[in-house]
Amino acid sequence: MTELVRAEGIEYQAITRGALYLHRDPAELEAGIKKMALLAEHGQKQEILDGNGVARLEPAFEPVKGKIAGAIRDVGDSSGDSRLFSEELARVCRDKHGVTVRLGTRVTALRADGDRIDGVVTSAGVLTADAYVLALGVGAPIVARTAGVRLPIYPAKGYSSTFPLKPGGLAPMISGVDEQWLVGWSRLGDRLRLTSTAEFAGYDWGWTPRDFNNILRLARDLFPDAADYTRGEYRACLRPMTPDGPPILGLGRHRNLFLNCGHGHMGWTMACGTARIVTDLMIGRMPDLDLDGLTVRR
Repeated sequence: MTELVRAEGIEYQAITRGALYLHRDPAELEAGIKKMALLAEHGQKQEILDGNGVARLEPAFEPVKGKIAGAIRDVGDSSGDSRLFSEELARVCRDKHGVTVRLGTRVTALRADGDRIDGVVTSAGVLTADAYVLALGVGAPIVARTAGVRLPIYPAKGYSSTFPLKPGGLAPMISGVDEQWLVGWSRLGDRLRLTSTAEFAGYDWGWTPRDFNNILRLARDLFPDAADYTRGEYRACLRPMTPDGPPILGLGRHRNLFLNCGHGHMGWTMACGTARIVTDLMIGRMPDLDLDGLTVRR
């Protein structure tokens, strides 16, 4: 992603100051350090901060540092607005590479002929191509089933709230997660977004105000003066989860249908990497990453 952003000049309100995994209890902090050690062994740079260290790094925590035992900081992490990133990337694809983007077009089925796909049925008619990539989030298993392909992907429902920042308010710049209350936060320009919850509710996109109680409780506890919490934008989302966690990539039973789905809550995090893998497979190039455990046959 870094190379793409630099090469194409993509602006998406990026903050490249790492991410905080916040703990309120000293024992939980120690347990978190042990769990994160696996990532450190594989090259992820981390630092351990006590409450004062968290406040020095992120002044928004200064008034509430007494509530914090400490945090694990993933130094190399970053955050930004995924929608802006996608819109900017679409612009680059259109302007530089002649890509056609069809918004508001619903994909309903794949039309299979033997071991090949020969068309996609959409609300705008049947579209044909030499090769097809299935990247439909929680819709992937539904559409795949029309071609006889079964994908072990199921939606996990979560909730997000976005609030406008108060002028002069003490809002965080560094994204993070409260590991006790299981709420994540991220600064998006002049907005603060908070997310929480994973529940199995089928394909239900509905929500009620009480679904956001935990988010609002966290926001007012850690960032009481950061944003106007009376003017939130609320939504439910469905994350495409696989039973074991990793996404499903590569070929299935059809020679020209490439799978790029099941990313769970890490869709944007893995988007550029998995797109590169699928592109390599489509043009007959060996991917840099071993696909063991990442294909549909695992």
